[in-house]
Amino acid sequence: MNKVAILTFVRPFYQKTLGFWAVILLVGGVFMEAKQHVLLGRFLFKNPVAFGIVPVLLLFFSLIHLRILQDLLRRMDYLVFHQLGLFPKKELRLFWSQIILSNYSPILTYFLFLSYFAWEQKAFDLGLYLWISTLILLGFTYWKIRQTLHLPLNEALVTRPAVRWAFPRFTWILLSLRQHRPILVLLTKAGGLLLLNGFFYSFQSGGYDWRWLQFGVLCVAYVQLPLIFEKSEKELTQQSWTLALPLSWKNKLAYQMGSLILLIIPEMFFLGWKGIPSANPEYLVLAILLLVFISSLQLLVYRKKESSSFPNLAAGMFFGLFLAIIFSVPWLIFVFGVSFLFIHQSNRAFGY
Repeated sequence: MNKVAILTFVRPFYQKTLGFWAVILLVGGVFMEAKQHVLLGRFLFKNPVAFGIVPVLLLFFSLIHLRILQDLLRRMDYLVFHQLGLFPKKELRLFWSQIILSNYSPILTYFLFLSYFAWEQKAFDLGLYLWISTLILLGFTYWKIRQTLHLPLNEALVTRPAVRWAFPRFTWILLSLRQHRPILVLLTKAGGLLLLNGFFYSFQSGGYDWRWLQFGVLCVAYVQLPLIFEKSEKELTQQSWTLALPLSWKNKLAYQMGSLILLIIPEMFFLGWKGIPSANPEYLVLAILLLVFISSLQLLVYRKKESSSFPNLAAGMFFGLFLAIIFSVPWLIFVFGVSFLFIHQSNRAFGY
């Protein structure tokens, strides 16, 4: 896909709607299990009245999406895109089709999932209606964008907020990811919650013990590796000036724990949602292990990221932790080991 399209229209769209997608992940990935998604799909195609809500919600989403794109096109630094009308129609259509389909991709993926239940319930008319309405809205969005590019637009006025809020330093990574890597955040969180749901679903079948969930938590920690790379890169480039601050090891450790917990807050919430009703302390252990595993990855990235042996070390650590889980090594050993290494890391001068 065109890199210009991603940086100018796809990434800003997900930046502005990150809260909406976070709610979708929270409801669909935490509160709902896989079987509940199946029941919901069957219910929609068994009840045409309830199914009618889906195109209405899609219409609202389409209007919000269109408004965001039009607001972007009104910005002074986007005036160059008003010259796209000079492009051949094929290139212009390809450019905007990539943008619109990328922004709609989560919705279209879920509609593919729903299409299976249209076939299962033999509700082919409802399935056809769903996709026809989707294609109409996609075409309407493209038509309105073409119309917008042909009309003179008033400049959008931007007002500064009356209050400039100061956020704690451990939250800066979250704000930076929201600004520069919203798609990466959504994909990582969706992958982590999907993995957790899969491991819990198979665990409930009764064929596995708690080590299976511990292994699942280890896999979820490794899914967060791209976010850890981003965090470390921001710290060593944009926030390198903080290395010269006279911070104690306690302040450094508090910063690390706060920022790492923010990176895995949806997964922690998922484990809490599963554990609170059953009042089983094992779920608390799983949450602690997730934090321990991601902390060990952070330490590895700090020490060996630039080394050519990093992939081998990361794989070796994965299999080492996997064997420790298989042989039921007490979880406190993980905690004490990583805590000692993190305190040693925080004691280093000019280091995190």
